[in-house]
Amino acid sequence: MIKNVVFDLGRVLINFQPEAYLQRLFPGHTQIGFLRSAIFGSPEWLMLDRGVIDQAEAEIRLINQHPQFKKEIQAAFADWFSMLTPIEENAALLPELKGKGCGLYVISNFHTDAFAYIKERYSWFKLFDGMIISCDHQVLKPEPRIYSLLLERWGLLAKECLFIDDVSANVEGARRMGMEAILYESHQQLLKELQSRLK
Repeated sequence: MIKNVVFDLGRVLINFQPEAYLQRLFPGHTQIGFLRSAIFGSPEWLMLDRGVIDQAEAEIRLINQHPQFKKEIQAAFADWFSMLTPIEENAALLPELKGKGCGLYVISNFHTDAFAYIKERYSWFKLFDGMIISCDHQVLKPEPRIYSLLLERWGLLAKECLFIDDVSANVEGARRMGMEAILYESHQQLLKELQSRLK
């Protein structure tokens, strides 16, 4: 029986569309794909998620690697929090699940400053009973430790937890820990999955 629903944040509860963001920031730029990969797909981005460097250091590292794109990297880092807006239809599920008696939790790969920004900005974070954010523990999904941290800290049973994520490797990581899991694809798909699993 599922008693707890565990959410990822990016692209499940919070919008994160770096290519669209860069296209808005640099209309007509011919290297959008490269910039997306160089910034948001970089090892430095994962290091930010892991909490082992800060954004200023990541920016310096990336400028050193791609000096020809210094202005673009600086501009992209200056305003990237602006894309971290709620996926409103999914966030609206949180009070409904809470009202049904579900425990609500988060396991997410996120940067320190970016997480502080969204947590302060969106009141529905108060509905969560606990959160494991990668930067606070220097561990990333789908590493087993990030899932076990949640179970240990709040005394949860894996078989009573339903994990929701948009990345298949992260979903498989949760399943290997004994959790049920949903690979998020759309709001309607999530609704159907929740209705069938939370009877």
